[in-house]
Amino acid sequence: MGVVLSALPFFWFLLISGLTPGPNNLMLMASGIRFGYYRTLRHIAGIVTGFLLLTLIAALGVGEVYQAYPLAQLTLKVLGSAYLLYLAWRIFSSAGLSHDQMHQQREHPIGFIESAGFQFINPKGILFAVSAINLLPTDVTQAERLLMTVLAVIPVALISTHTWTLFGTLIAKLFTDDRSRRLINTFLALLLVLIVPVMFL
Repeated sequence: MGVVLSALPFFWFLLISGLTPGPNNLMLMASGIRFGYYRTLRHIAGIVTGFLLLTLIAALGVGEVYQAYPLAQLTLKVLGSAYLLYLAWRIFSSAGLSHDQMHQQREHPIGFIESAGFQFINPKGILFAVSAINLLPTDVTQAERLLMTVLAVIPVALISTHTWTLFGTLIAKLFTDDRSRRLINTFLALLLVLIVPVMFL
């Protein structure tokens, strides 16, 4: 029981940080608006799996290596920023398209591999994982630290990813006309662009 209580700061940090706006959550909301809940499930699965692996790697001590090499941090920031700008352009360029038009142009939601891979070039996610691991109790074995990580990350990631995706599907149902959808998608694309300079702070 004492171990569980000592892991609560780790869990609450994950939950609160996981629910706040960020690249993953904004992309999920955009996908919920554009493609709906069910077509976004592979995107969700990729985020959950990728972030779990990232956090487990951080728990093994690799996060300290990342923090020790500024060049590695800069490289990931550049790659992550380029990917976000690419996604922002995809969302913006399809802002005025209906579902039928997106299908004709072969617009598709982000898949499992792409979303899982993004976790490893997402500076916010990496910093988030490293910071969270520092909140784990130190008086436990490595195996217990890894188990705590799995038991905390999976439910938190599922809660946050589904919340933002369902929020997107709700917006899509409330704003069904083309003009509203165009404005919303343009706004989401702008938010992704605005995240880029924040990643370099």
